[in-house]
Amino acid sequence: MNFKSMKKTALVLFAVLLSMSWASAQTENDGLPGTPQTEAYVVTPVDTTSGVIVRKVSFLRSNNIVLVGNLFLPKDFDTTKKYPAILSIHPAGSVKEQSAGLYAFHLAENGFVTLAFDAAYAGESGGTPHWSEAPYERVEDIRYAVDYLVTLPFVDERRIGALGLCAGGGYVIATAPTERRLRAVAGASAADIGAANREGWLRSRSVADQIKLLEDVAAQRTREARGAELMKVYMCPEPTAETAPSFREGYDYYRTPRAWHPRADNLYLRRSQATKMAFSAIENISLLTQPVLLVVGEKADSEWQTERIYKALPGDDKEIYTIPGYSHIDLYDKAGAVDSAVKKLVEFFRRTLAE
Repeated sequence: MNFKSMKKTALVLFAVLLSMSWASAQTENDGLPGTPQTEAYVVTPVDTTSGVIVRKVSFLRSNNIVLVGNLFLPKDFDTTKKYPAILSIHPAGSVKEQSAGLYAFHLAENGFVTLAFDAAYAGESGGTPHWSEAPYERVEDIRYAVDYLVTLPFVDERRIGALGLCAGGGYVIATAPTERRLRAVAGASAADIGAANREGWLRSRSVADQIKLLEDVAAQRTREARGAELMKVYMCPEPTAETAPSFREGYDYYRTPRAWHPRADNLYLRRSQATKMAFSAIENISLLTQPVLLVVGEKADSEWQTERIYKALPGDDKEIYTIPGYSHIDLYDKAGAVDSAVKKLVEFFRRTLAE
């Protein structure tokens, strides 16, 4: 069976499972939030016998957009107890079942309540048009996810943290200064999507090139305003000799069976280029006094973004943790990289979210 046939079969299976989950929602009331998750909740294999409970949940944010997530509850979960909770924020162009879900699962194995959810305009979440990568909307998503967590009686509102992967790391860093309910924040392969799109992933884009790019986006937006179809482009196009390592590996991660998901087609609206370039993860970083951990692979070509965030942080409780031998994308699903990252994250969140 070729990959196109696999994708078609997967879409049919997901539709069947989705209908089953809706049926379950009508009949089951076991006192836990949401409904039992009947779909595959991570694309990377995990130990499904570990005792982690996975619930499909949804919550409302501004503009009447419904966000859909997977809530992970630790083994021997007790509704009468209070647990520390961690948001797991997915990269740009990703969905909750990919890297964010993998980290959420492993953190739940270590005693945390975790929530991985699809950003607005992505995956199962609402918002139109889909394929919009809108950084300031992603920041609002995180605030509303905190709102959801504080409504859960088993979550200790004084012990909520957030982890972001790639651009999700930058979104967490941008949110935390003015979202004081986040007591500690972390990034794995953290990226500032604004800086990366202005300067280029390898910092090779001149100001003149940036202006030319924005002019092209403006012209496309004008065409769309006059009735043209919305233009979508791949976040990780087919690699060429000039492709940066992270995007070459990103193609393998997002667009092959390695981590492909039917709700993550790796496309974004061309017009989103301007909104990404308008963003800065460190705009209000002088207010970020919570503890921060930044995990990065030794071979990551995004390391300059991690370093820039770290140097801008005003507090003393901050750390860069480098994992030898691994790249930016390796931290998404490679066992050695993920194991090392999770071990460090567990240590960090146990300390910073302690009672």
